[in-house]
Amino acid sequence: MKKRLAVLALAAALMVSSVSVFAETTQERLNAAKQAQYQTAGQLQTTQDRIAVLESKKGETEAYLKELNDQMTSLSAEIDDLQKQYAEKQRELDAIGVELGKARIEEEKQRKNMKLRIQYMYENSEQNGLLESLFSAESFSDLLNRADNIKNISDYDKKMLDEYNAICEEIQNAEAKAEAEQAEIAKVEKASEKKKAEMQELAEQTSAQVAEYAANIEDQESVAAQLVSAIQQQEADIQVLTAAVEEEIRQAEAAAAAAEAERQRQAAEAAAAAEAEAAAEEAQQEETYSEEETEDVAAYEEDSEDTAESSGTSTSAKSTSSASDYSYSGTVLNKRAGTVTGPSGKETYYNLNMSGVVNIMRNMGNSDKYWVRDDGVKMLGDYVMVAANLDTHPRGSIVDSSLGKAIVCDTGTFAYSNPNQLDVAVSW
Repeated sequence: MKKRLAVLALAAALMVSSVSVFAETTQERLNAAKQAQYQTAGQLQTTQDRIAVLESKKGETEAYLKELNDQMTSLSAEIDDLQKQYAEKQRELDAIGVELGKARIEEEKQRKNMKLRIQYMYENSEQNGLLESLFSAESFSDLLNRADNIKNISDYDKKMLDEYNAICEEIQNAEAKAEAEQAEIAKVEKASEKKKAEMQELAEQTSAQVAEYAANIEDQESVAAQLVSAIQQQEADIQVLTAAVEEEIRQAEAAAAAAEAERQRQAAEAAAAAEAEAAAEEAQQEETYSEEETEDVAAYEEDSEDTAESSGTSTSAKSTSSASDYSYSGTVLNKRAGTVTGPSGKETYYNLNMSGVVNIMRNMGNSDKYWVRDDGVKMLGDYVMVAANLDTHPRGSIVDSSLGKAIVCDTGTFAYSNPNQLDVAVSW
């Protein structure tokens, strides 16, 4: 069994996982390329976000500039209207000035005429001319006429003076009103011109801001175009590296498959040689211990039969009911599959003289018959004989195996490395 374990260890040592250095290097380059592309994509996203912000600000600024231009257009129209109103008031003032000049000429004329009449009346009054004029009337009717004429002259002068004063007052009021309106127009026009100048300056600043945004957008779009180009180049590099990695993996897998095939061939040769050697050794051991085993087993079997006859029931018959109900659908241990994973864990097999083991079991009170099943499995009654870690599975305990319900009869060095392993006794 030790030689077989050594052969299995040698076979395991031949299983070497081969990893290509070039595949690792290419994979690292591929990872680096993907990381670089990820970072470039992040930069592109940041740049696109900047462009979006700049576009938004540019749009807002352009809308504000349009509003300013519309307001300046409206102000220009208002200023033009104010200038027209101012000019109209100026023409009105000019016309008032002409009327006022005419009134002043008429005033001077009236003043002269009144002065002459007053002078005449005064001179005639001093010489009793008025009285003479009245008393020299030829009739009473003539007297009334002359008196009425004198009165009419006075009333006329008074009326003309009143009319003149009214006209002068009206003209002066109109002039004052026109001057006040013109001054108000001039004030509004001045304020509008100032506001227009301020808005013009603000519009120029806003226009400059729009131009700055446009320039920044152009710069960022240029950066974005460069980043897109870089991402495209990185994607091309990634595709090339991915293809290279896949090819290297394919080559590595092919090499690994070839190595595994060679390993299995060498392991098979080593196992065959070991098996042949073990078979020869076991044959020699069987030849040495066959008589003793046969005699010991026969003696124990005879004792067991006598005990069974005296009790009327055999030990194997008692155990049949529990062992025969067992069923297992997994991988079964066999000569070709020297190692399997069974219901209780790892399973291997060994072929040694079992007389000493049967002796031990007899001393423990087991009287089941020792026999070899048709498939080469060594049995104790209805149970497969197995070796196990006695701390995990004490001697005489029943465990599940791939070949059926088993009884622990033996142990081995394997138990130190695998406390759950079962080593099945067979004649292979």
